Amino acid sequence: MSFRSVRPRMMILLMSLLTPLAWSQVQVEEHWSAYDYPKTIPEGVKYHIIEDGDTLWDLAGRYLSDPLLWPQIYQANDYIKDPNLIYPGDPLILDVGVVVDDTTIGESVTASEDPTGAEPGDTAPAGETDEFAELEEFEEAGEDMTDLDAEEGQAEEVGDVSEVTDYDLDSSEFVILPAGDRSDMECCTYLEPISSASEKVHPNAPRVFGGETKDKTSFSEGDVVYINQGSNHGIAPGAMFSTRRRMVDVYYPSDAMQRNILGAAVDQTGIVKIVAVQDENATALITASCFEVAFGDFLIPYEQEPIPLITEIPDVDRFKEFRKSGSGLIVNSEDGLGAFGKGHLAIIDLGTEASNIAPGDLFIIYRDNPQNNPRAGLNLPDIYLGHGVALKTMDTSTVMKVISGFQEMRVGDRVVPYIGSEMGE
Repeated sequence: MSFRSVRPRMMILLMSLLTPLAWSQVQVEEHWSAYDYPKTIPEGVKYHIIEDGDTLWDLAGRYLSDPLLWPQIYQANDYIKDPNLIYPGDPLILDVGVVVDDTTIGESVTASEDPTGAEPGDTAPAGETDEFAELEEFEEAGEDMTDLDAEEGQAEEVGDVSEVTDYDLDSSEFVILPAGDRSDMECCTYLEPISSASEKVHPNAPRVFGGETKDKTSFSEGDVVYINQGSNHGIAPGAMFSTRRRMVDVYYPSDAMQRNILGAAVDQTGIVKIVAVQDENATALITASCFEVAFGDFLIPYEQEPIPLITEIPDVDRFKEFRKSGSGLIVNSEDGLGAFGKGHLAIIDLGTEASNIAPGDLFIIYRDNPQNNPRAGLNLPDIYLGHGVALKTMDTSTVMKVISGFQEMRVGDRVVPYIGSEMGE
């Protein structure tokens, strides 16, 4: 694994228009759309009329010279409710001012590659609502997780999840950067709450029970696998599922006797598409994988989660006090690593239920100073380790990605939500 460390400058990206735009006031032609689109375009406003096949990703590359700026177009057109669903005939306002990190963007994604793996704003056919919209295929994007053409059964290997956008910036100006990539979302380990080590995780979920070769117990992209539930259980052809596997049980780092379980670490191993259904079983094609899909993996209906965006780079002052109320612990690291750093994933014991954590929230990662000795009057500052961002949030836990680090981190280190430049207890 390699980790890039660059300190790119911030710049104002001037919008360069690569195709002619309309400049006079126009009346938008009446058409069907799921949105209440603007009916007129004011004079002098740059705009684009959406055509079949357009995506916000492609249009940002076309009009803003960088596809990673698609959120700017999305924010400028607040009538669009879902950036993954835009409709032919709808107008897009293109008068946007953007502040971006040019070097980071250049390194994290090429002009033709989407760091999310899916293209925001995939055009929905006229008359089709999001309820019936097709699942977007993953596009091959460097190290991102990719999908495949299910009909042809061709797949791409999931890339190294450690290769990420670099967030070590000199400025805390407003930015828009992806918190991770598609492989982070589809392949990360998360915490499934359970009350005891003997409790099963999703005991009634369908499971992989074999493949086309009798003695084969693990499978990869393009392989056919069999599922132990069928039409009698509601399984239907074309349905997409995420395959998952229970890994280790997770306890608090200080719980040496393992008396109070926090939950079970669950790996996401791949994605399958149901291609044929019988009464009590089904046939599925592995369309993408993080690791090998194995005998016994359970299935959860697949829903593509949006990649959170970072809009603020944390201020860095390793020796300035920060607020520690509401802090939590790192309770598990991806792949069971004893030490990890920037680009790696970990599970923390803060979630939506008690801590109100949301995807995109930032954290300070720190460690209690081992030299402290209150009895001797020695109270030294905590060791400032770096920053993280919330990728996936659950009721009592969160998958956090480390986006900057000054020292290696370990399970048992502490995290606290970052709140601007607010410091002190």
